[in-house]
Order: sequence, then structure tokens, then C-alpha cells
Amino acid sequence: MKLPSETAARQRLDELPGISWQPFGREDLPAIAEFYTECETYDANPERTSLADLEEFWDSPRSVPEADTLVGHDADGRIVATAWSGCNRAITERRIGRLVGAVRPDRRGEGIGTAVLQWELAHGLAWDDASRRPGYGPLALRLFAPTEQADVRDLAARHQLLTDRYFFEMSRRLDGPVDMPVLDGVRLVDWDLARNDEVHQVMDEAFREHWGHTTVTAQMWQEGIDSHGFRPAWTVLAIDEDTGRVIGAAMNYAWEQDWEPQGYSEGYTDQLGVLRSHRGRGVAAALLAESMRRFGESGMDAAGLGVDAANATGALRLYEKLGYQRIASTCAHVLTRAPAE
Repeated sequence: MKLPSETAARQRLDELPGISWQPFGREDLPAIAEFYTECETYDANPERTSLADLEEFWDSPRSVPEADTLVGHDADGRIVATAWSGCNRAITERRIGRLVGAVRPDRRGEGIGTAVLQWELAHGLAWDDASRRPGYGPLALRLFAPTEQADVRDLAARHQLLTDRYFFEMSRRLDGPVDMPVLDGVRLVDWDLARNDEVHQVMDEAFREHWGHTTVTAQMWQEGIDSHGFRPAWTVLAIDEDTGRVIGAAMNYAWEQDWEPQGYSEGYTDQLGVLRSHRGRGVAAALLAESMRRFGESGMDAAGLGVDAANATGALRLYEKLGYQRIASTCAHVLTRAPAE
């Protein structure tokens, strides 16, 4: 399928009958959050979007909502659809665009989703064309969808987005004791803000060989630490006793918007990383076990995490051995474009 230009794609949106489009305004975010709740409930999405998520996106210095977003209203002022082509302007080794569109369930089947995705793709491509400089890496426009959402996956495939990766959401109930591994030469300690930069560097290095990795800027890292979901009291650091340096961490969060739809509360390990030099010594298992202990002491029903199904470090096998079970899966559809030579 030949993709339209950004101008033509925007015109197609404007030609949809009875819908007016404009960029997100911050005052629109509560209504947009309610709209996402309706769509995500209908689609039984394993991950939900909260108002706090949207506000943090809006307030990020990296965000350009006036360029990257559109919300469509009908004549009664109801939100019909959103189009969001989030271009990451902070990194250049790999140029990333995140495609996050949604259509109200009772308005599907009218071609709105096709027009939305075409604009998102066209906007990402136009942004890359306009801002690319020598030495910039390839462009990757990514759309993530639950594997059960056949309509979204078909739409992605028809627009040249290849199924590139599968991810599993996993959960372990905390209704029994947690076995704590014994570590040799490594101790586990609490989150320490004074080590923030050190932990950032360690986690960036630990994830370097993972799918789609890009160097995390200081600003991007800090946004994660400042997130409403981050729980310092749950987060665990692993310290090499000989050097006193951080060699791994479990960065733990509470995504409370997910608790009601999934039916239980959960502490979530958003990032688990151990330096290659210290792998194979049980550090990752110990970080998770200590995280589970902290979740349980806080009254959580379960521990959760996500994993790349093709992770080369054996993470999936480790999680299954520790009692985590797959509860949902998501696929990444990607349109890539190599730099012009």
C-alpha cells in the first residue's frame, strides 16, 4: 500500500464526515483519559492509560503535542478518535516513533482507523525527512497491540508494518512464602537517590543488547524516576561487595490503573537489569525475590513484569522458574526505513 503524504493524510481525516480535528490541549486530557478507558475496556487491553500518564506525557520537555497529536470530536463534542504519532526527538542513534491511535468502539468500521494510522505514519515519515541529519540511525515507527486484537493487527499489516516482536505480560501471586537466594559477594540495598546516575548507566549497559535498545538520555531516565508510578521503597539495587558499585537493579512501579480491570493489586518490575560481568550468579533471581517480598509487605496481591519472548538472556525461563505465569501477550508491528546513503 502506498502511503499518502502528511498533507494528503490530514486532508483524509478532515474529509471524514462529522468529525473535527485539532491537536491535544492540556485541558482535553481528562476527557481523553476517559475515552481511552472506554476503548481499552472494550478491547480488554492488559495495560491501561491513566490521566497521570497523559499529564506526564504532556509535561515532558520531549513532547510536542501540538505537532504529534490529533483528537477528533463529533458534532456533539464527543471524542470519536485520537491520532498520536509520538516522535522521540531526544535520540538519534535510532529514530523512534510510537503510534498510538484509538477509535471509539461504536464508530469502528467507518474507515476512521485507516485514516488515523495513515496520518500517524505520514507524520512520522515527514518528521524524519525534515529533521534527519548525517549520522542519524534508521527510523522505526512502532505500533504495539494485544495479540488478540485482530482488527488492529490486520490494519498494521495492510500498511506495511511487520510483526517484529512478541512480549508477554507475566504475573506471580504472592499468597505464599518467597525463597530468597543466597548471593556470594553481592548485597541487596534500598534505592538511593545519590546513586541515580550510576544506576542509570548500569541499566543502560545491561539493556544494550536487547531488542530496539537506544541509549537512554538523562532526561528520559529522570522522567521514569519522576513518574507517578515509581516506587522507591520497592526498588532494589545490587551492590558488588568488593567494589561497592551497583551491578544490577529492579526498578519497581505501581500501575494502579491496571489493578481494577485485572482484579488484583500488583507490584510491577518495570526494568530488571544485571551487568553482563555479574550474570549467572543468581543476582536477577535475588532482585526479583526481594521485590516480591517488598510487594507482599505492602499488601500487594501479586508481582508482575513484562518480557520480550525472544530475549536472548534466558529471562523468560528464569521468570517461569520463579513462578511467574503468562497472562497476556502483545506484538510490536514496525515500519522501518534505513538512512539514505
